[in-house]
Order: sequence, then C-alpha cells, then structure tokens
Amino acid sequence: MTCSLIQIKRIDKICIISLNNPDKRNVLTIDMLNEITRLLNQLKTEDVIRCVVIRGEGGKAFSSGYDISAINNNDMMREFGNSHPLEDCFKAIEDFPYPVIAMINGHVFGAGLELALTCDIRICADFIKIGMPPAKLGVVYSYSGTKKFLNLIGTANTREIFLTGKPISADRAEKIGLVNHCIDTLKLYHFTMDMASEISENAPLSLKTMKQLFNIWHRNQPICEEDEELIKNLFTTVQESEDYLEGQKAFQEKRKPVFKGK
Repeated sequence: MTCSLIQIKRIDKICIISLNNPDKRNVLTIDMLNEITRLLNQLKTEDVIRCVVIRGEGGKAFSSGYDISAINNNDMMREFGNSHPLEDCFKAIEDFPYPVIAMINGHVFGAGLELALTCDIRICADFIKIGMPPAKLGVVYSYSGTKKFLNLIGTANTREIFLTGKPISADRAEKIGLVNHCIDTLKLYHFTMDMASEISENAPLSLKTMKQLFNIWHRNQPICEEDEELIKNLFTTVQESEDYLEGQKAFQEKRKPVFKGK
C-alpha cells in the first residue's frame, strides 16, 4: 500500500515510482520520503525488480526540493536523532541492489536534485531548469550532498552551481555530466523505459556487483583495504556463478542469455 503522495507501477521487472504532489511541484515531504524508503526496502527484499525509475507527476516539476516547512529551528537533524528522512531515502536508493534511473521530466531543485544525483542514471527533458539554490536561501547544503556533485561534475562546475544559485539548462547539464541524456520531452518516457528494459534483462549478479563497486568508489577515494577485499570477493562470487557461465555460453551461441541470479 502506498501513500497518496507516491504512485507505483510495475512493468515486468521494472518499477516506476512517481512523486505525486504536482500542486506543490512534488516537494519532498517527510511522508513521501519515508514511503520511498519503505518501498525500496520492500523491493530489495522481494528481489524481483531489476530496475527502478523515479519520476515526477504533473509534467512541470520532477521535484522542487525538500519541504522547508518541515524544518524546525533551522535544524533538520535534531528532530530525528541520528537520522533524517532525506538521508534515509538517499541511502535506500544507494543500497537498492539494482540500478535506479531518475527520469527528470520537469524542473528540479535542491534536495530534489540530490535525489536525482543519488540515482545511478539521470535522463532529463530538454525544457527543464536545474538548480541548487541554498546560497539564495541563506543556508549551506549538506557536506554529503555537496560531495555527490564534486564527485560527479568536479570542483569548478560544483562551485558555479552552488555559489551562483542560478539554474542551468538541460543542455548545459548534459554537457557538464550532471545528466546522462537530454531528450525531447515527447520522447523522454520511451527513451527511459527502453533503457530500463535493457538494464532489467542483464545479469542480476553483475548489476548488483557493479553497483556496489560504484558505491565503494564514491565512499572511498582511494578505497581502503577492507573494501579492496570486498571487491575481490564480489568478483569471485560473480565469476563462480551460473550466470557468469551462462553469459559466456550465450555469447558464443549468439543467443539471448537466461539469467537466474545464481
């Protein structure tokens, strides 16, 4: 069961999660964030969905950011102890074992943009504006969130986006690597779903291992000895799997492989 601010649709091995608060430009409320976290954890346990697509309802905004009205005394963390619904949601996206695509079908700002950056792949409509406005609001964005931008688009571009607070175009976002693809609005859905479908047919163990590798890279640059050992074990698990052999065999036989996640 989902809250009214979240809609879900399953298509084969793909799950589409829609932010459903278009009247408020899909602002990220606490209930919405908690529901996304719960849903992703549920899908993770089921281990059936191989790709998740996150989008915004209404066609105008992917998300305008975090619900500022939920901030008390300018301290988002105090009310929630050692965790916060934003961080919990982002962690659920990162920890989801399979790829998550942000289909940015409307303008996106602030924490909504970080949500998109936390996804593995970003595909945006060509008309949208993208911005990180904390400097214009007199606040400082979280270090963990800022680090995502630094890792993705480098220091120079991150400084410009954060220090000016000025929105950039979808075309510019694609040029600096903030999004993977900038697509005509009318073609965005089909382009995204085609990619999600292609991903969902790939070997589950390979997808999970590669996603873990990417997460390790972002956490540790350079990586620590413990994660080096983890990488070795992950590679060994894949190389000794039935799917690894099936992939090689199918390639040699020029047919579509049948993966079992084993």
